[in-house]
Amino acid sequence: MTDTPAPRRLHRIVAALDRWGERAAHRVSGPSGYDGKVRMLAYAGYRNATRLRVRGRIVRYQEPLDAARKWARFRAMVAIYNSRELPDIAVRLVGYGHDVTVRTDGEGYFDFDLAIDTPLPPHTAWESATLSTPDREMQKPAVDVPILAPGEDHPYGVISDIDDTVIETGATNFLKNWRRVLVEQPGDRLAVPGASTLYRTIAVDHAAPKRPFFYVSSSPWNLYGFLTEFMALNHIPHGPMFLKDYGIDRTKLISTGHAAHKLEAIEGVLAFYPDFRFVLIGDNGQADVAIYAQAVADFPGRVAAVFIRDVDGNCRAGPEGALLREIEAAGVPTYCGSGLGDAVAAFGALGMDDPAEAASAVAAS
Repeated sequence: MTDTPAPRRLHRIVAALDRWGERAAHRVSGPSGYDGKVRMLAYAGYRNATRLRVRGRIVRYQEPLDAARKWARFRAMVAIYNSRELPDIAVRLVGYGHDVTVRTDGEGYFDFDLAIDTPLPPHTAWESATLSTPDREMQKPAVDVPILAPGEDHPYGVISDIDDTVIETGATNFLKNWRRVLVEQPGDRLAVPGASTLYRTIAVDHAAPKRPFFYVSSSPWNLYGFLTEFMALNHIPHGPMFLKDYGIDRTKLISTGHAAHKLEAIEGVLAFYPDFRFVLIGDNGQADVAIYAQAVADFPGRVAAVFIRDVDGNCRAGPEGALLREIEAAGVPTYCGSGLGDAVAAFGALGMDDPAEAASAVAAS
């Protein structure tokens, strides 16, 4: 990135916060390193009948900040972006016949990818496994991490973008949208017009959706809690997220590999659930059309429909219009409009509310 004055000033602010944090850690634990209370950030997991996947992060514990005032909001959001991750922390998972421990990597992340033998439930359900840090004091003794188990009765799911599809943009473009990123709370942010209506229609019950939802975005993992709170406030169904590792230091301000990250995540879900078809929902502001066209080509018959929010008014024109026509030529219905409310009718035309018809569609694919 260009080392402009704005990034340099931001870097100096964060560096000062880092030095303050290191001095505080030194007072707590001495020069050997931090040994105080830790905080577990557990991200919603998912499973099929043979594998379980759970991810999360361990960071230093901080007392919650009162976000009623703007300066407190700024401090709270800086703390979210400038997480104090902890490497080499033991994390234990108990559930699905497992009692296994892994250690966090250099960025504080932990990953469980475990073999299981648990048939999928008749209806989509949220299950759980228990996580703890056996060698360190945590914010509470254990955390129950939610695990999404898609139901066999509705072999359709949704893979959705987040920025400009569910929430009005600002999360990843820090320099352009610093006020939104550093001051606004989940209740301050605006949902994309029609998103809540469409997603509730597909889910039927946003708290206990009858179809599985997965979210793919280049937003940072640091915003996971922010995004889940926003979705709950706007009645958008919860689901596992595939985000990116960001920060606000010199090495993490600019997103790299946006398209590759999203395509890898989408195709990972398609491969993980070979008996399901998925509706892909996104916008035409961040290459979603090209990414979805590639997924359609790579997984013939597995994409049930593509819904695009038209943020620039050119969805059916130019290269993106040609890509949408390619998708349609592959037998995949498409929708493109300025909002997502009108997509409800397009969703109804897919026949997803008829389980027998949906099952026949999967069997024929």
